[in-house]
Amino acid sequence: MSEIDHNKKPMSPEEQKAYQARQKQRALITAGLLFFLVVLFYLITVVKISGS
Repeated sequence: MSEIDHNKKPMSPEEQKAYQARQKQRALITAGLLFFLVVLFYLITVVKISGS
């Protein structure tokens, strides 16, 4: 596991806002990819079932 760096200074308010913005952006991208996979699997299932 990674160790905690106790010598690191706390983030400034600007750094914290930038960090949270990047975190939100990553969360939205992950949610979008998850939604895309759900739709893709659904469509593949429908095509396979209707082809039988």
